[in-house]
Amino acid sequence: MLAYTEKIRETASRLLKENKVDVFIGYKKGTVPMMNEPVLISDPEKADILYWDSNCGLNLCNYLTKRTDRIGILANGCNSRNIVTHIIENQIKRDQLYIVGIPCTGMIDRRAVMRAVNNKEILDVKEDGDQFTVKGKDFEETFDTKN
Repeated sequence: MLAYTEKIRETASRLLKENKVDVFIGYKKGTVPMMNEPVLISDPEKADILYWDSNCGLNLCNYLTKRTDRIGILANGCNSRNIVTHIIENQIKRDQLYIVGIPCTGMIDRRAVMRAVNNKEILDVKEDGDQFTVKGKDFEETFDTKN
């Protein structure tokens, strides 16, 4: 999924530069491993903080409600269904949105990983295809994302 990060950055930057949107809603790498954070950017030069991997599980639609500006939003399948609900419930107008669709092959369940490493502190996580590796002070463990 990391291959999508550069495309997301390019798209957000272009949309902001071309004034098609006033703000772009996406994710940035979190300060805590396995917990990426929602981010709203309005400067195309800040598009390089946008990030996408299997830890982008928070619902970005929560940041749409009652906004009046033009919004670009990153949307996987789950978020896109929620965007439709926001439109139906008049929480946002469809013509305000520029939806950037992204495929989702699933998100990592942080709680399940924490249980698997006996609640040890995870200091780093790296994704590599169908596997990801978590590292801590005294451990390193690799998981298969297809299980």
